[in-house]
Amino acid sequence: MKKTLKISVILLFLMVLAIPTQAQRRVVHYLPKYEQEPYHFGFLLAFNQMSYTVKTVENYQNIAQPANSWPNGNYSVSSTRNLYVYNLETQQTPGFTVGIIGSKRLGRYFDLRLIPSLSFSERRLDYDIIIEANDGSMDTRKITKSIGTTFVEFPLNIKYRSKRYNNIGAYIFGGINPKLDLASQKDNKETDGQGNEFINNLVTKRFDVAGELGAGFDIYNQWFKMGVEVKMSYGILDIVKSQAFIYTAPIDQLRNKLFQVSLLFE
Repeated sequence: MKKTLKISVILLFLMVLAIPTQAQRRVVHYLPKYEQEPYHFGFLLAFNQMSYTVKTVENYQNIAQPANSWPNGNYSVSSTRNLYVYNLETQQTPGFTVGIIGSKRLGRYFDLRLIPSLSFSERRLDYDIIIEANDGSMDTRKITKSIGTTFVEFPLNIKYRSKRYNNIGAYIFGGINPKLDLASQKDNKETDGQGNEFINNLVTKRFDVAGELGAGFDIYNQWFKMGVEVKMSYGILDIVKSQAFIYTAPIDQLRNKLFQVSLLFE
């Protein structure tokens, strides 16, 4: 994610350097009255990387968990005294977003945007677990849990545009993004050899609200305007479901986090 962010910042910086050159050349001004129109519509295609911001329980590595806090099938409960989570790390994987853009002109340099979207991705949590047997011996397991995500999002933000230079303009934006995770309860249950059903994954809440900040460029051509933007989105709500469960035991608070690079066509 850091590498992707670095590349995106470099690309935006190069575009900034190109603006003065564009301004000095005599070029055809495409869509000259675009900013005076009260409404604009379009669509969005984006690459995203989702992850979690995890606040762990203080000193969680030394907190013993009961043997039955881990799902059946991983080990023998009868021969286990305690369980310990001694390390917890998050991973992110690439995903994508599609959306529909509705933009309302608020003033000379301000727009109000609503972009209903669908975002698809996956988050992973790596657990290092110590199994303490009744005879005092120790064993370790490394478990990776994958959490599939399908967000229905309704980002609402205020966009502030710079003065246009020929056919290029810069902008910044910020706002809120209510979202609903359609996949938060999916594939969490498994069945053991006796037909008993049990939860074998981290369970998160469906609803969240995120704060968003971003920046980008509008590029005007003869028929439409294309935008290139990057944004960061930080979840406001704690989404972990508290359970007597090995995967939630070390987590005090869990929040969504997203980095996104978008192409917008209006």
